[in-house]
Amino acid sequence: MARELDESDLGRLGDNRECASDTNSDLYSELSSADRHEGSSSDDPGGVQRELSYKGESKRDALSILLRLADALEDNGGNEGGQDDYYDDAMDSQLLTSRGKEVNYDLLDTYPGGPYKSRGGYIKRTRYAPAEEDEEDEENEEGQVFMAEPYNSEEDRLESNGRGGIGKGVASTAAILPDEVPAGNTTFRRYRQQTRMNWVGSAVMLVYCIALVFYLWVRITKTLDLGVYLPYGIFVLIVEIMGATTTLLYGVNILWHPVNPPLPEDPNNPGLPKVNMPYHIRVLVPCYKESYDIVTRTLEAALNAPLPAGCQRTIYLCDDGKNKQKRKWCLGMAPDVVYVSGRSRAKGEMNGKSGNLNNCLRQIYPDNLPIPANEIVCIFDADQVASPDFFLKMVPLLDGGDDVGMVLSPQSFHNLRKHADIFNHANVQFWEYAQHGYDAINFISCTGTNFLIRAAAFKQAGWSPEFTLTEDFALGMLLKMHKWHCRYVEEYLAVGEAPDEVRNCFQQRSRWCKGHFQIMFSKYCPLAQRKLSLFMKIMYCSGVWSYIVGALTAPLYIIIPLLTIWAGMFPIVVSWWAAVALTVYMASQTLVLNYSRKLRDIEPLWFASIANNILWWTFVKACTRTIYAALGLKAMNFKTTIKGAARIGQIAMGDMWVHVLSFILLVVSLGVGVHKLINGPTVITTLAISVVWIVYALIPPFLLIWYTFIGRGGTLKFWCRVMFLVSYAASILALLLLWAVYPQDYNYGQAASKGLLFYPANAVGQLPADNPIPWRSDSLLYEKATKFGFDDLTGGWMVGGIAGDLKMTMPTAFTVSMLAWGMLAFPNGYAKAGNIGAGLGNVRWGSDYLLKTFRPDTTTKKGGHLIVYQVGNLTQDIKYWGPPENMTAANMKRPAYIVRTTDGASDLAGSMVGALASTAIAWQKYGNDSAYVDQLMQGAVALYKDAKKYEGSYTSKFKYSCTSKWAKVRATSKVAIPACVPPTSYANGSALVFYNSTSYRDDLLWAAAWMYKATGERAYLDDVNSYYSAHVNQESATDVDLVTDWDHLFWASNVLLAETTDEGAFHMATQGLLKQWICATTGKVLFTPKGRAYNRASPSLGSTANTALLSLIYGQMNSAKVDQAKKDRYTCFARSQMRYMLGDSGRSLIAGWGKNPPTHIQNRAASCPNPPEPCTPENSLLSRWGNPHVLTGALVEFSSFSDSLDDSRTSNDTRVTIDNNAGAVSALAGLNEATGSWDQCLQGFGVLTHDRAVCDSTAM
Repeated sequence: MARELDESDLGRLGDNRECASDTNSDLYSELSSADRHEGSSSDDPGGVQRELSYKGESKRDALSILLRLADALEDNGGNEGGQDDYYDDAMDSQLLTSRGKEVNYDLLDTYPGGPYKSRGGYIKRTRYAPAEEDEEDEENEEGQVFMAEPYNSEEDRLESNGRGGIGKGVASTAAILPDEVPAGNTTFRRYRQQTRMNWVGSAVMLVYCIALVFYLWVRITKTLDLGVYLPYGIFVLIVEIMGATTTLLYGVNILWHPVNPPLPEDPNNPGLPKVNMPYHIRVLVPCYKESYDIVTRTLEAALNAPLPAGCQRTIYLCDDGKNKQKRKWCLGMAPDVVYVSGRSRAKGEMNGKSGNLNNCLRQIYPDNLPIPANEIVCIFDADQVASPDFFLKMVPLLDGGDDVGMVLSPQSFHNLRKHADIFNHANVQFWEYAQHGYDAINFISCTGTNFLIRAAAFKQAGWSPEFTLTEDFALGMLLKMHKWHCRYVEEYLAVGEAPDEVRNCFQQRSRWCKGHFQIMFSKYCPLAQRKLSLFMKIMYCSGVWSYIVGALTAPLYIIIPLLTIWAGMFPIVVSWWAAVALTVYMASQTLVLNYSRKLRDIEPLWFASIANNILWWTFVKACTRTIYAALGLKAMNFKTTIKGAARIGQIAMGDMWVHVLSFILLVVSLGVGVHKLINGPTVITTLAISVVWIVYALIPPFLLIWYTFIGRGGTLKFWCRVMFLVSYAASILALLLLWAVYPQDYNYGQAASKGLLFYPANAVGQLPADNPIPWRSDSLLYEKATKFGFDDLTGGWMVGGIAGDLKMTMPTAFTVSMLAWGMLAFPNGYAKAGNIGAGLGNVRWGSDYLLKTFRPDTTTKKGGHLIVYQVGNLTQDIKYWGPPENMTAANMKRPAYIVRTTDGASDLAGSMVGALASTAIAWQKYGNDSAYVDQLMQGAVALYKDAKKYEGSYTSKFKYSCTSKWAKVRATSKVAIPACVPPTSYANGSALVFYNSTSYRDDLLWAAAWMYKATGERAYLDDVNSYYSAHVNQESATDVDLVTDWDHLFWASNVLLAETTDEGAFHMATQGLLKQWICATTGKVLFTPKGRAYNRASPSLGSTANTALLSLIYGQMNSAKVDQAKKDRYTCFARSQMRYMLGDSGRSLIAGWGKNPPTHIQNRAASCPNPPEPCTPENSLLSRWGNPHVLTGALVEFSSFSDSLDDSRTSNDTRVTIDNNAGAVSALAGLNEATGSWDQCLQGFGVLTHDRAVCDSTAM
């Protein structure tokens, strides 16, 4: 950062010693009164003749001088603005423009107050003010050339006292080049850079390197499971790695501190530094069309700055603009000011500045003459005003060794906008940290101005490189190739002027970028230089590499949040691993990039990041244009002069359109993203992160637009300070979001295991010895119906829910078949979780009970079978709240409710056939009991024959005043029978009011499908086709609700048949079902704010889970008739719904599992205390405490249209049933096997894209 100058700096004017004086001098110059006027005097009609007088002055007098100088500069306003082909990057002086900018008086203290003393003593200098009739760009006479004399021509006139001149002895001794030191030479002193370890910086880099390795491991192994978006994720990762390399290269600079011993004092000249030889400093100031006042200020400062004792200087104004005023000024000064001009510029000249300098240098140092060791060249850009102690602090460093070829100093600018330096002109990161590190590692990074270089080193490098726009960087590399060293003075010893107009800022950085690329594409490419070590090759390539990385990373980090919001594409899998890795890596990278030795440097370091994000488009253009030029597609040279601030303002928009466009896109996307967050599912974590990311990405274009079109004063400073805080706040918030709402990685296998435990907890009868539920024991051992031959009806499961402790055959059959289907569809899912044994046990427990519920009907000659469809009296059961273990034959009768198949029970029998056949297949695959398989199939065949022979519904003879089943299911009463069914009408305790079958051909279809799958017999497939047509033609009205449960098996049959036969009709029907569920195209299916799909006709979680299971089975199906994109979306739908139940809703909806699970499950046994404490309504049903026993794995019904669960035993939300759980358990097992990830599922959900594979398909 450019230092702020204060009154203490002004005091230094009184401490400067004149180099040629042997004693301290307290003489100071003062501008004569003529300096405060304009116009002509009688003595000098061509201008004002100004004479400097010298006398001692105080600090206050020095300040007065500077104020008068400022007044004089203000009076000379009106010159035109800067050009992109000027040699100095500052362009034209803003002090002198017609904009009326206020002069920064504090920065004018760099004007040298001390007098210039020639070899013969003090002289009077004549300054020529601009004459009114002279135009600034007036050229010299046609063809006139002004040349510099070769250095040897002065030799006879120079004093040879070893102090004031070169001396014959010195002049005759040519400098020895470092890479040409003769063998055995003992007089050549080599420079040895002293360093010390920067322990803090080294610790920071060590942490970063460890974090980087960890981050890359996580990114490669944990975050690239992106499915079809994998190429996008890999590209982003590659760019991230590229960015990390630039951080590593920068981090090298904070590992060591250079150690520079203090300068020794000259014993003969107290207060002045000692030098080892009388250096002759040739100060070259190249200019083109910079204003007269800017150039003369630079020349005067260089001329007046004191030198170490015994040294001398010659000033050369290298004027490519051939300006008559500047020539007159030089002629009016001392003989040591030389005007050089008149060279012919080659057509298409690459670097005018280098050509100009080299024209002068070759005149001073002819090729046929050796260059003495004391010959030094100093370069100042035309606007760089040296401080009085410039040479006193720079020259002595040459004595560090004979191979010290260059001494650098940083640049500062008088027109910096403190706290608003959005173009990073101060460049603290480079001047105070990068160059600091370069000094320690002996890397030469020349910066084009304010430096000293040995003439011999300059010549060996071929003078100033003309093959690139960045001659300074190339010069540093060439010096390094020849084993020269560079030293760095970490003080701001010259003040220049930074470009102010946006266009000029862009063009300046464009030149720098193009120059680096020109070097890379030339024969001077660092990688091809054998004289450079591998480390130095890397370092000299780091410049162009940083431009490439900047041209990629900045726009990419704008595009990423836009793609997330509009196209639903996110480049990583957001997970716990990603959260940890990103947190560690971003924190460590921030430590490296914001490492500062001073707290005040944090803001300038932030501006460096802002500037890179502002300049990315400039880098892109510069990179592409340089590549085109390297390929011969386009020539590259300096552009023609663009004059006038008005012209610059007109073309500023030409460089701004990309930033304005990106700003508009980001703002619109921010609004859309916020709207989606407010009105959509909050679990879309990538969207939340992207919204914060957009806020961060908006900062650079916002500040640039404000700077360009609104204001550059106090308001810009205000917004810079606000955005400084916002940027860090956004970064922290993004990480917090990553931790707070990242998609949890659920253990589906463990969840499935918990779900399987739900069934032993609801089992009754004589429980096995290894029953996993400790608070359950044998119960209801007296259940039978001996009158009809059912001597043993024990076993099975209590249904739960509104049916309480009743055992219902049809829901049991549905539960068994869904559990068995899950085992068959997802064997690996069961195996990975170790659930095969538990799964087989559950389906056998249910099937064993089903085998007990039917027997041949001997009560009639019709034959057929008797089927028990219910055990337990609903009228009595609903009055009881207690564990089944407390039920006895004395206090609770458990009658059996029976139907004859000959009366028509195709729905009941068909459902049972599906259960028995699916269990038989599962046991044949996993079990080792062929006799049991045979028993199951025999029962299935018998029931199938009856169902087929005696078609009809077993509930058709029961009529109720309320015929709408779903109206009853959604009853508002709490743990009670709907009011529309009088208690006296329960059909003597039958629960068919709640389990009233509405169709039977779908059950026959289900039975035929499973029989075909179990046997492969063609007759069953023929039946499938027959029942399919009959159901569609006669019962399709029951399908429009898109429900899959114990009563509606049409959709499940389609998935089963698509899986078994792969016929197109079943695929079409299945895809039609899933399209309506996923896309909500008909209004039958809706979504809650947090993403749960629910069927308006059957809104329970069980119904959703059943459809999720169908979607998962179909999505994982190996069929060429389903394209992969659709399969992925079907799997993702299932994943989204099951994740909702596992915790994406904000809590777990499965008892005993996950975050904040329900604790007041409406289950009698779980809610009752342990014996001997009695179970009463007060300490169980109505208790406000959670259940004393956890009904592990129970999925609540949660038949709500919202995301808010009422965790109360008297709420319908907490009901649990065996059929409500079946689909969920199988779906969880399936997800434990399914390929892909949740982050893959989140991809593609944007404003412009939403499940196109499914929702834009033609499936009905």
